[in-house]
Amino acid sequence: MSAYYPLFADLRGRRCVVIGGGAVAQRKVTALVRYEACVTVVSPEATPRLARYARAGKIVHRARRFRLADLRGAWLVYAATDDPRTNERVFRSATRQHLFTNVVDQPRLCSFIAPAIARRGEVVIAVSTGGRSPTLAKTLRREVQRVVGGDYAAMLRLLESLRGAAKRRLPRYDDRKHYFATLVEGRVFQLVRRGALRQAKREALELLRNSALREYCTGR
Repeated sequence: MSAYYPLFADLRGRRCVVIGGGAVAQRKVTALVRYEACVTVVSPEATPRLARYARAGKIVHRARRFRLADLRGAWLVYAATDDPRTNERVFRSATRQHLFTNVVDQPRLCSFIAPAIARRGEVVIAVSTGGRSPTLAKTLRREVQRVVGGDYAAMLRLLESLRGAAKRRLPRYDDRKHYFATLVEGRVFQLVRRGALRQAKREALELLRNSALREYCTGR
């Protein structure tokens, strides 16, 4: 059974190898570049976008067929060629080296399955069908993106800005949990959704002061 490895994890600086230079490989490379991985593409040909990435120094393009040495030092490998024998050879070689490996559209030749990812700032939602239907996963991702708007990213930034003060003024975990739940489920999030960010922060801080005072008065 394939493991689920979220490609929105910290890929910064990790060496990732993509075997193939067509449209499918391009999609994988684009995601890896977005997450600041060190990407090497191995393929005799490359799409115009991949060629631009190479000229800009975003990727390294080895314009030839796959060699076993291409996997040396890799952390993650995609095989996305139109040659099943090459893809299987990549999988066998990478598996022997205990590398994260994904042969596109071949779940049995994957040690990880990449989910479809919806992002709203630092809010990341992964959708997976277990490799059975990437098309359905992408459709579900579009549905999620319609429901989850930029207000969630704004709310996350507000909550993050309050964490330090909440830890100082509400030392008990249960009190902080109740405080943040009140923000997310109540008026503060409604204000964020209306774009009233300054008012939302004022009310969040006022609620924090009241919560801290209440805990102090009850002696907890």
